[in-house]
Amino acid sequence: MGFLQLACVHGERLAKIGAMADSETAAPAGANALDALQLDRARLGPTRRRRLPGWLRFLLLVLVLVGGSVGYGSLTAKPRVVVATVLRTSPIAAREITTANGYVVARTRASLASKTQGRLDAVLVDEGDRVDEGQLLAVVEHDEQEAAVREAEAVLARARLAVPAAEASLAQVEAALKTAEAAIGEREAAVVEAGATAAERRSAYARAEELVQRQIQSPADLDRAREARDVAEARVVVARASLETARVDLGQSRAAVEVQKSQVELFRQDVAAAEAVLTRTVASRENAFIRAPFAGMVLRREAEPGEVVSPANTGASGSKTAVVTLADFATLEIEVDVYERDIARVAEGTPCRVVLDAYPDDRLAARVRLLRPTADRTRATVQVYVEFAAVPAHARPEMGARVTFYEEGTDPLTVDELTLPESAVPPDGASGDLTVFVEEDGRVRAVSARFGPARDGRRAVLAGLSAGQRVCVAPPDDLGDGAEVDVADS
Repeated sequence: MGFLQLACVHGERLAKIGAMADSETAAPAGANALDALQLDRARLGPTRRRRLPGWLRFLLLVLVLVGGSVGYGSLTAKPRVVVATVLRTSPIAAREITTANGYVVARTRASLASKTQGRLDAVLVDEGDRVDEGQLLAVVEHDEQEAAVREAEAVLARARLAVPAAEASLAQVEAALKTAEAAIGEREAAVVEAGATAAERRSAYARAEELVQRQIQSPADLDRAREARDVAEARVVVARASLETARVDLGQSRAAVEVQKSQVELFRQDVAAAEAVLTRTVASRENAFIRAPFAGMVLRREAEPGEVVSPANTGASGSKTAVVTLADFATLEIEVDVYERDIARVAEGTPCRVVLDAYPDDRLAARVRLLRPTADRTRATVQVYVEFAAVPAHARPEMGARVTFYEEGTDPLTVDELTLPESAVPPDGASGDLTVFVEEDGRVRAVSARFGPARDGRRAVLAGLSAGQRVCVAPPDDLGDGAEVDVADS
């Protein structure tokens, strides 16, 4: 249009210039009009064809060029369209409390280190391996511990051999004690018997002496009675001496039994001490074998065979502490920081929806497990732990996650809706498959889509479209698939 206006302006200027030239050749004032109209052929000379003025020819050329450009522009102009964006909306958005970003962490996680310092002999697992509780993960050199175990086993064997010999000696002295106790009874019975015999002989001697005085018996009978009495009394003395000897032997036997019992107990204590030493040396050797304290997955392999490892508290220069980092994926949860202004509406058991950054289309149900009892005053947040309703197989520690908290009783897995303005849907029917044009990089693509009923000025997209796509609103009737378009403001 600007070029056409310029051509018209130049045309008007040329017309004025032509009019001025004609006025200079016009007849003088007062001449006869008829004489002025007659042609003087003699002055004109031979008859020639009259040419159009230059300004008129230029004007006609401009008109032809303008008309051609307008016609070409009408043939090549892009149709102008208005687009609307497909939006994802949530039916439970009104029940949303707040959202927070955090990371996936394992509640059960451990960096396993050796309890002794030494060279790492072998690492039996690699990153990503699943291990069982008690499974051997790595081995540290343990030659000294192995020698100490063999020495403790030898000491224990020797101590155990001494116990049976001591117990046999104890049995012997206990048998001697029983013999001494039996001898005491025999000796006491002999003393009683000898005393009874001596009393009888004394009575017999007294009768014999009376009879001799009465001259009933002879003095020889008295001598025999006296001799019998003396012998019986001597036997009493011997029996009593034997009893005392038996009593001394009994005391010695009892002392020997006590001594031997102490010896047996001592040997048994030696055995217990040797067993304790063996247990300690075996435990020291076992410290060289790094085992899984729980079932899980190996996150990191921190050291390689040949490197020197040491306990975390030694701080040995040039040595590594952790050998393997292990986590139980069954205890994966999300750790997020919730602003203090929203924490009053969050409690244990609050329903949540989790979306992992790595899987934005996968929505996971979860609930609040724990609110930490302290806040972070530098950021004005409270740390909250959110546990999955079912731990997904694709979750990994340290993955980023977005957690949305909802009011109690809300189903966090309520499906979101895709909606379009009602004016963007062709008026061919309330529902069913309709053809719409999706604008992508200045071109349109015909897509078959299905829509639900209208609600609040928007139509639900049931199939065919995805969030973020731009759909042409009231496209021209002659718009075709693949056509280039000029996009107006949405």
